[in-house]
Amino acid sequence: MIVIGWSELPSYAIDCINFLNLRNKIIILTDNKKAKKLIKYSVVKVISLQKNYTWESIGISKPKYFFFTGWNNKAFISLAKQKKTKNICLIDNNIKKNFRQFLGRFYFKFFLNNIFDAAFVPGKNTQNLLRYFSFRKLILTGLYSCNNNLFENKKKITKRKYDFIFVGKFIPRKNLETLLKAFKRLKKKYINSNLLLVGGYNVKKIDGVKIIPHINSKKIVNLMNNSKCLVLPSYEDNWGVVVHEATCCGCLLILSNNVGAKKEFLKRNGYDFDPYNEEDLYEKMENVLNTKDRDLIKKSLLSSKLSEKRSLQIWRIQFFKFIKKLSS
Repeated sequence: MIVIGWSELPSYAIDCINFLNLRNKIIILTDNKKAKKLIKYSVVKVISLQKNYTWESIGISKPKYFFFTGWNNKAFISLAKQKKTKNICLIDNNIKKNFRQFLGRFYFKFFLNNIFDAAFVPGKNTQNLLRYFSFRKLILTGLYSCNNNLFENKKKITKRKYDFIFVGKFIPRKNLETLLKAFKRLKKKYINSNLLLVGGYNVKKIDGVKIIPHINSKKIVNLMNNSKCLVLPSYEDNWGVVVHEATCCGCLLILSNNVGAKKEFLKRNGYDFDPYNEEDLYEKMENVLNTKDRDLIKKSLLSSKLSEKRSLQIWRIQFFKFIKKLSS
């Protein structure tokens, strides 16, 4: 039996788990109370992540494999400490080699290293972090994928209505303030430019900016297919599945240097910038507005090509690689 513990259980994780199509062979542990309605083929148990548990206390026989997110979730760690289960940690932290991670090396070595049998990570940044923590066991990349069967390039980029789109939570870490300041300046010079913000509502109205609260994935696909360029100005984004979603839809990219997915999906299909430098972002947005149609098409096609690095199909293959390697 396989148990997957995933905090919050975001929509992309639900899509990945449903794609496994392992009827009644997987149990999901999460704090997301809506998960029971969204998970198709697995038993879902909603638990508090702030409590200690035994497998018996939550009515589950000890699984053979336990995949779980993070190393700070009290509930998952308490379950992982019990013997005779192969524990695969799902983490996305990027290597920074700052003081906090320096201390983390020792904490990981003495308190966590013996708990984990393997790790499933998004890309090389997290892989390098675990090696920095002296983790010498199995690590596979490819943890995150959007639903590539849903997010597709459906509209020619030169026919799209919006110049720029942001999709995500309206929280300080996403750095919307810098994006809005840069766009406000841009609007004065390029009076027909526009920006679409998706995912919240607590933003002051600015000329040329349209705000749409949180919506479902199907509507996001339509909006991305009506937008030329995704802008993600985050101060910190360990990965950013929205980047994969945007490339699947053929959008160009303007990404903060601190977006983890940048190394995989950003080549000549956009620009990166310093999230603390408004002028840098302004210049990159201006570059997109000044891009000729034939170059927009080339960059859009490159985004679509780069998106093929990840898929639900590849995610499924990586998942079963763990099962095969840990059982041998």
